[in-house]
Amino acid sequence: MHVLLVEDNRFVADSLRRGLARYGYRVTWVATGRDALAAPVTDLVLLDLGLPDIDGLDVCRELRARGDVPIVILSGRGSETEKVVGLELGADDYLVKPFLTRELIARMRAVLRRGPTGPACRPFPHRDTYGRLSVDRRAHRAFLDDVEVPLNPKEFARAGPRRAALARRAR
Repeated sequence: MHVLLVEDNRFVADSLRRGLARYGYRVTWVATGRDALAAPVTDLVLLDLGLPDIDGLDVCRELRARGDVPIVILSGRGSETEKVVGLELGADDYLVKPFLTRELIARMRAVLRRGPTGPACRPFPHRDTYGRLSVDRRAHRAFLDDVEVPLNPKEFARAGPRRAALARRAR
């Protein structure tokens, strides 16, 4: 899955990129609102509000006007008013900094499950099925009876050659 990260703070962006990569996400990072609006379409947008050139709320409004890409706002602005405005302008979720990567991943997955036109509703071209076991090669996720089996990257890599054996056991 391809994520557009719009974050002007290099330290925060680098940390998020590493964390998302561990969960199998491909991340394109931009530091300005102009670059975000010029970026190619991705599966999901993570949007900081405090950008140096354009307010993140304006970027959110413009992205929403262009289509249905899921948008999760990541901001230090934590007031109720800011959250409500962000959601009213088209964001699908709002997460206040600081946050843990696992919570961000869970919120991203929840947002992707919701929308009828979102990427979560598309066919799974990168998912291989072995009986009751299915493996998403791109996102590095495994499912048994459509329930995700939590695997860290090392476990996922080691399971690669043994997928067929795992599938036989799952039957």
